[in-house]
Amino acid sequence: MIISSQIFTVHSRKFSPPSVKIMQVTGDPHLGYINVRAPPYNATGDGVTDDTNAFQKALNDAGNMGGGIVFAPEGNYLIASQLTVPAATVLKGVASHVQRHWGNPSTKTVFGTTLLAIADAGNENGLPFISLVGDSSGIEGLQIFYPNQVAKNPPISYPWTIRCGQKGLSIEDNFVKNVLLVNPWKGIDAATNQAPRHWFENIYGQPLSIGIAVDQCYDIGRINHIHFWPFWSSEQALWDWVNNNAITFLFQRTDWEIVEDVFSWGYQTGMAFRTSSYGACNGQFTDINFDNVDIGIDVSYTQTWGILFSNLNLANAGGGSNRIGILGRAVNGTRPTDAAVVVRGASFWGLFQKHLSWSHVGLISISDSLFNNWNKTSPAIEIQAGRAMINNNYFSDKIGKAMNVSLGADQVTITNNHLNGNSLEVASKPSILVANNLP
Repeated sequence: MIISSQIFTVHSRKFSPPSVKIMQVTGDPHLGYINVRAPPYNATGDGVTDDTNAFQKALNDAGNMGGGIVFAPEGNYLIASQLTVPAATVLKGVASHVQRHWGNPSTKTVFGTTLLAIADAGNENGLPFISLVGDSSGIEGLQIFYPNQVAKNPPISYPWTIRCGQKGLSIEDNFVKNVLLVNPWKGIDAATNQAPRHWFENIYGQPLSIGIAVDQCYDIGRINHIHFWPFWSSEQALWDWVNNNAITFLFQRTDWEIVEDVFSWGYQTGMAFRTSSYGACNGQFTDINFDNVDIGIDVSYTQTWGILFSNLNLANAGGGSNRIGILGRAVNGTRPTDAAVVVRGASFWGLFQKHLSWSHVGLISISDSLFNNWNKTSPAIEIQAGRAMINNNYFSDKIGKAMNVSLGADQVTITNNHLNGNSLEVASKPSILVANNLP
């Protein structure tokens, strides 16, 4: 993939927004609609004046009415501190889909409804930029840009851009839709607080540390149509840092999480599955695509009923230091029921060292998948421990070793694979069954 070298060149309080026509529609509070540019709010959208109070007053008024839409017309709104969105209230910009404007050959200028975030630079534990603090609160049709962020190694840390819920409460049905997160340190936090039935859809951007994190979700969250890519900067120093440190998705306790149609480029980890004091993840993951990823799927824990993948594409373009497609980590004290991963229909290619490395005592099952272009000094699949079902897969012709299964593996079935001149190195024990197409 060829990445443009263009970058945003916008500086704090020197931002030159595109020419915009100020809307004079005031809205009707009685119908649940407020325009932040109209009296008594009078937001300016000039990228220089602090519009925090105008936005927060409008959001508070909508919440006090029982909910509604707070509409921000096209403009560049400097928000010098933080915003909270109350129950049944939507902070809405002009975009019905993600927008961006490329500008001249050396710059990209954000347009549409853009919020400029500047608070708490260097303090990732500060208050989030936007907090969705009530049931059914959300944001839609916005771009969020950190004008003081730097494309360096490392970039500047900031607090979470968007956080769901409130501490100690079960705030339900928070949503983020049609949002461009231009260059946040951390994107969407559905982990710090309970976030049942969260809904994140059409999220684009370039998060630099963590894209989306989920924990404490006890009722089916949904994440759809995500695209994280160098929309802001492709400076090599920045991407060296991202490729060795950043995580696209971090999943801990979430029940029946549904993730569909996601893509990211250049992250250290595509998806990490961990445990917290609340537990681990189960769910289904469809049309998952990670390009130039160091570790595609990194598993330490899942719920007993597992995580299920279909249509999984993993590629490495030489970035990172591990270069492993799927990694099952050995964790002290884990049981076979502490990880179960099922993959149906995957493709691995590029410069991976190994496509699958499994040292967890739990289960890995992979079938109907394509294994291409691994490092010929390593096996494409390595099973050091645990249980594995490796069936009906296809390996590129005559690269080297297709699989290595150690004596530490427990119960392993390897059947009906097209090895195409690649070798097997499999420990001999009663619990290992091998039957394949060897030519």
